Amino acid sequence: MNVGVQLFLGISSYIRAFRILDKYNLWSILILPAILSLCIAIVVVVLAWITSEDIVIYVTDRYSFTDYDSNIGNMITFIISLLIRGMVLFLYIKLYRYLVLIILSPVFVNIARLLHKNIDGASEKMNIWSYCFCSFRGIGISIRNFILELFFTALLLFLSIIIIWILPVIPAIILILEGYFFGMVLMDYAYEMDGFTVIESRKLIRKNAGIAIGNGLIFNLIILIPVIGVVIGPVLALVSARVAIDEMKNVKFYVNPIHKPI
Repeated sequence: MNVGVQLFLGISSYIRAFRILDKYNLWSILILPAILSLCIAIVVVVLAWITSEDIVIYVTDRYSFTDYDSNIGNMITFIISLLIRGMVLFLYIKLYRYLVLIILSPVFVNIARLLHKNIDGASEKMNIWSYCFCSFRGIGISIRNFILELFFTALLLFLSIIIIWILPVIPAIILILEGYFFGMVLMDYAYEMDGFTVIESRKLIRKNAGIAIGNGLIFNLIILIPVIGVVIGPVLALVSARVAIDEMKNVKFYVNPIHKPI
């Protein structure tokens, strides 16, 4: 299956995710993640505003534009303030996405187990040790991906300064990277329930990178919807990842798991 088809699958699975929640009456699983996600979003927005305000004040005090005509000086100040706030918000949105993945990891494990039980008919029970292991696995992958995403984002921004002509495509590449690293974490929850190790899961995700990218891209769009986005976005992304992976069960590597499901 080519990347284009995988990308479409990762995107379209969000529609089927609503049907899954309705079919198995799983709407209640939205409540706790919604509350936690909203709290995280509020904290992040407040911190982003305070940080950007401090930076704007520092820059405008440090580099005075009063020497220019008042209108020009005000315009320069406005543009600089807008750029600073935009960059700070960009960084804090990244932070929000991974704080959700880290803090909600124990909740995501339970949701992944419920999906595995309802969609795939799994009957195995998860003991406390398996639950803790799965939670820490999700946290570890989230931290790893956050570091990698920051590194590649910084590298791309640095390259755009040196190689000016690639600047127009940099935002698109960054969005693809964000989608991939975020979607990878959510896909791993599904592969984890199917008994794959971290290494095996990573191989499968790389093979089906389009699904991870599509999943993460739509999540990025959903969280831009005021309030509703951060309330339903995380769980909807997790369910859609499970749905998309179920569509990939005809892949030979997936059909014969090396380990039994948890």
